[in-house]
Amino acid sequence: MNLKRPLVPGFLKKADEKLLLHKPGIWSTRAHLVVYYGILFMLLLAGICFLEQNDVRDYSTSDSWLGFVIMITIIALTVWLIYLLRFNVFKKYGIIHPFYSLGAFFLYFIATGIIILFTYVHPVVESVRANLAFGDEEIVRDINAMNLKICQLEYNALQQPWNYDTVVRVKDLPVPAVDSKYDEAAYETATTPVKTGPYGYIRMDTTAFDNLVRSADSLVRLNDTMYLHYDEPHLTFIDSYLADEYTKEKILTSFQIYDKALRHPPAADRALISKELGALFNKYDYPGSGRSSADTEINERASVFDKISKKYKVSYIDGNIDHVVSKKYRWSERRMAEYVRLFYYFTLGITLLIFIFRHTTVRTFFLSLLAGVLLTIFTALMMSFSHGDETVFLMWMIMYTILFFVGSTATWTTKKRNVITGIMTNLFVFVVPIFPLLIVALYYALKKDQLSEQGLSTELPNMYIHLLLAEIGGGILFLALLATYIGKVYRRWYALPEN
Repeated sequence: MNLKRPLVPGFLKKADEKLLLHKPGIWSTRAHLVVYYGILFMLLLAGICFLEQNDVRDYSTSDSWLGFVIMITIIALTVWLIYLLRFNVFKKYGIIHPFYSLGAFFLYFIATGIIILFTYVHPVVESVRANLAFGDEEIVRDINAMNLKICQLEYNALQQPWNYDTVVRVKDLPVPAVDSKYDEAAYETATTPVKTGPYGYIRMDTTAFDNLVRSADSLVRLNDTMYLHYDEPHLTFIDSYLADEYTKEKILTSFQIYDKALRHPPAADRALISKELGALFNKYDYPGSGRSSADTEINERASVFDKISKKYKVSYIDGNIDHVVSKKYRWSERRMAEYVRLFYYFTLGITLLIFIFRHTTVRTFFLSLLAGVLLTIFTALMMSFSHGDETVFLMWMIMYTILFFVGSTATWTTKKRNVITGIMTNLFVFVVPIFPLLIVALYYALKKDQLSEQGLSTELPNMYIHLLLAEIGGGILFLALLATYIGKVYRRWYALPEN
């Protein structure tokens, strides 16, 4: 047997033939070919992305690429589905393994995941290019150097007196009884540090004062209860968000910059400082960057900080550094969970649709889609007319899941294939992976409502970890049901005689 596959190596052709002869269920998924061709395409796409002429200091172009790659993804899914329509061991009543449904779902998930990964190629390449161009510590050192050199060159303009407040620490501030449910603004006002007294002292309770001590750079103690809180001038002309989150060296605060650059007269060689600053500016500037005249026009009424920023045109440099940093740390721990969830739920949703389509009739599949759309419209209308909140929505979803499960169990008692039980089974399969998440989310929604009614904080520190565990539990529950219930109920339903 000679199956012609373009660009397929000999070992994969042999494996394809063996699967066709001995494992037709696995062969019919075409997952091995999807993985192979998917990897080839991602390598080709990555090479094209590396050839892109866009400067890493410029805005990200991933959004533009995303539209193009999504079209390729849709085409790839369509081609794969065409091959899936050719042969189906389940619908041909072939001899299948008891765990056939579980294995088939895994293969569908892997193949779908490979295709979904197409959309991640350009963002990954963009991050790699940014990391190759600029080091983590390098950016922080350059930011600190630019801020210090600007302050050295503008030493005279920045020699201004500091504003300060006199802070008095008190044991407790009087808080009037306020029903926070109906008067949250009044409660917030009542618990805010109070500025009072003939000299404008700011009274703070112990908690507020401890927070001030932890965050303030300039705090001078006058006695046991009275302090001077100085408001140091804003000297971080360039301050890229998150640039120092993963570095040993940190971006200098305004107070640290003052201590290094303004506490003592600067070096006499202003020409050398200006030359070094210009070299740093050129490092983070690039030809063709768009500049607006409004960003460089100096208003005489503006603050000293704004005048200096316009003079040195630091907004361009600051923006360009932000572009580099956002690309470098796109896949950091802070955002990785978001990308993983997007990948998981998109892949899971498409895989479930493919699995349902492969285990039911075409008519029942599309009627199930129609039923899902109609239920969504009905639920939205009910929520709108009843002014339902998150809690009500979660209750509706849990009720639907239970209803779908009960409807699917009717398959074991009917004598003929019933489209209603088929729709119920399909909808149950589609929503059961998030059933534990719905229960945990409902629990916390009810708890938040209870705390809100009591006027207490609704911050629940363990909520997010419990929601994560519920997501993992939902996947485990679905796999367990695939191996024990879902596969068998589909087999029973499809084997029944038609009406």
